[in-house]
Amino acid sequence: MEKGQAQKYALLLGLLPWIAYVVISPFLNKPKPLLLGMPPLMFWNTLWLILTTLSLYGAYKLELGGGLLE
Repeated sequence: MEKGQAQKYALLLGLLPWIAYVVISPFLNKPKPLLLGMPPLMFWNTLWLILTTLSLYGAYKLELGGGLLE
């Protein structure tokens, strides 16, 4: 993969958690329905805690494979 393309995809993977937390989460600030016993916002934050790790790991691997990191 080319450096420019790897950098573009890594940036997109890095932006996903920000979009999930900042843009989407205010719409989930409701008491119901409960998802796995949690209010929607708590469920969303718990879900994205895991997905952020995976997303940033993917961005790191893209940058490493694209030669952006030494």
